[in-house]
Amino acid sequence: MNIFKFGFWPSILVLVFLLIILGAAAAAVGKWEFNKKIDSELKKLKQQNSTASDFNNQKITVEDLRKLPEPVNKWLKHTGVIGKKRISAVNLKQSGEMKLEPDQKKWFKPEAEQFIAVNEPGFLWQVDLAMLPVIKTRGRDLFKQGNASMLIKIAYLLPVVNQEANAKINESALHRFLLELPWYPTAALNNYISWGEINATTARATINHQGVQASADFIFDQRGNLLQTRALRYKESSESAERLKCTGELKEYKEFDGIKIPTEIDVSWYLDSGKFTWFKVKIDEIRFNY
Repeated sequence: MNIFKFGFWPSILVLVFLLIILGAAAAAVGKWEFNKKIDSELKKLKQQNSTASDFNNQKITVEDLRKLPEPVNKWLKHTGVIGKKRISAVNLKQSGEMKLEPDQKKWFKPEAEQFIAVNEPGFLWQVDLAMLPVIKTRGRDLFKQGNASMLIKIAYLLPVVNQEANAKINESALHRFLLELPWYPTAALNNYISWGEINATTARATINHQGVQASADFIFDQRGNLLQTRALRYKESSESAERLKCTGELKEYKEFDGIKIPTEIDVSWYLDSGKFTWFKVKIDEIRFNY
């Protein structure tokens, strides 16, 4: 095929058009393959969660809360879990604003979905970001059976992050599961979490899972509203990486299935340069499985 028989500039336009078609086709194939991978991982995560043994499907009573520190007891009553069954899994749709670097001027607008396994701690989070004009970047965080991984691809094709499980990323993912507990508050009663009271408005949760341990502090007001979660957590997984303060500031609440959960949370890291709020997450939809 001799495209130059039409003349130079028309031929260049034809060539550009063909390249655009090929690029779009490659992106479509890449998207299909990425989504297929996520679907397979999600299916396995759900299967694992459904067969977990550490689960009690009885309705929660006041007696169940007596063993907890007073601020946690008050919080769970305030959320409305009394008389509800324990949550076994959560499906979320999220939006909001995101920055990947402290000096980034423009906020990205993420579109994310997350499945959280509560019987057997785990999650799969997938996000689309319009980081470049027209071209989308897709990311996936997976935490399953104590192992975490992260995959980010530009245009569903070009991997820019492909982080497999190691001790630091596994611990960081377990911290994340604990910090996101306000979205599935009945998990505060599960056997894999132990609680200790620090003072009248602060309690520490510790989780042990698959040989990994993580702790986080939960800060409440006097009425039982949860205001903030915080932990010392790995932001990076390199050999030199150290734990940094990570917080979630709870901004707004709504009721879903009679359970009060936060629908707006500001997630921040505390760097040497100061506080870096990187994700202002909003919950658009939530569905509990019991």
